[in-house]
Amino acid sequence: MGQMLRCKECDGEMTLTPLPPIEGEEHGLHMKIAGLPALRCSNGHARFVAPAFPSQFLDRLLSAPDLVPLDAAAEKGFLRKRYCCPACGQVLDTHEAGRVQAEHAMDYEGLAPIAVHVDLPAYRCAACGHECVEPRETLVSDLMKASAHAFRAAHIAPG
Repeated sequence: MGQMLRCKECDGEMTLTPLPPIEGEEHGLHMKIAGLPALRCSNGHARFVAPAFPSQFLDRLLSAPDLVPLDAAAEKGFLRKRYCCPACGQVLDTHEAGRVQAEHAMDYEGLAPIAVHVDLPAYRCAACGHECVEPRETLVSDLMKASAHAFRAAHIAPG
């Protein structure tokens, strides 16, 4: 049996516990993470199961080929950036946004699956009707920031 882990804040015994759902938002993208494993003590202090966990979590999330079921918009313009339809190149009206939702389950060895729910703006091209989401680079940035907000809101300390 491994060494008992002690809380760095109160020296209480820490046990591996899935957290209640946590949420974060960035730039209209909303993320909800259910069942995130964390080490917790009886006083409610929590920390990640490993220091590298947040970056591994993001890497796994971003490598999912079907994370969002829509294409990414193209981005044009240097000073005034505009989203353009990936199918026909038409400039998209980003004020007229719908929403698209995506669910993703992540399995970690020895842990219950983590359920990730992402909800973000979807843009329909007025010219050809093609639907897409923000450009990949923006999506990656928004996912990183939304997950950081969620982790911070749950008061999870680094490993």
